Amino acid sequence: HISIVQYLNDARPMMVNGSNNSGASGAIVVTTPEEMSMADVRKELNFCKKTDVPVLGIVENMSGLQVKVSDLQFRRDDASDCTDDVIALLREKCPEVLSMTASTDVFATSGLGPKGMAERFKCPYLGKLPLDKNLLKACEEGSSFVENYPESPAASPLNKIVDSLILALPVEDDIDDVAMEGSGDGT
Repeated sequence: HISIVQYLNDARPMMVNGSNNSGASGAIVVTTPEEMSMADVRKELNFCKKTDVPVLGIVENMSGLQVKVSDLQFRRDDASDCTDDVIALLREKCPEVLSMTASTDVFATSGLGPKGMAERFKCPYLGKLPLDKNLLKACEEGSSFVENYPESPAASPLNKIVDSLILALPVEDDIDDVAMEGSGDGT
C-alpha cells in the first residue's frame, strides 16, 4: 500500500482542501456489514489517514439480497423443486405478489454497521449496494450495468453512489480546458 501511495504522490500531486496531498483523488472504501470485513476496513481507513489519502466515502457492499418473487426458486423440505407449482398458485391466488421484490440480509450487521463506522471515522457514507445477479452478469459481459439493467435492484443505489462521488471529486481546470478546446465553438 505504501509503495502505491508514494508512487501516486510523485506521479500526480493534487490540491485537495487547499493543501498539496496525495496524487490519488481519494479512496473509496468498500465493506460488507459483518465485523470481520469492517475490521479490515478500519485498518484501511487508518492507513488512508496516515498517508493523507482522502476518503471519498464508504460503500456497504452486498447489503442484502433483493430478488423479484417471480425470479425466485422454491424447494420443498426434501430439496425437490416446486417453483412451477408455487408460481402457478401465486398467479391464481395472488398475482400482485409476483411483481414484488423479496429481500433478506445475507450478512449479520455488526454494531452500527458501515454507516456507524463512517460516522466514527468522520467520512461520508455513500450507501448500500445490494447483491444483484445482473450486476455480476454485466461485469462478466463487459457491459454497462445501469444501461442494460436499469430496473435491477442495485441500479438506483449504484447511480446514487456514483453521483455522490462525482460531487466529491476535485475538478481540475486543465480537464475543463481540454474539453473546451475540443468543443469547436471557440469559447
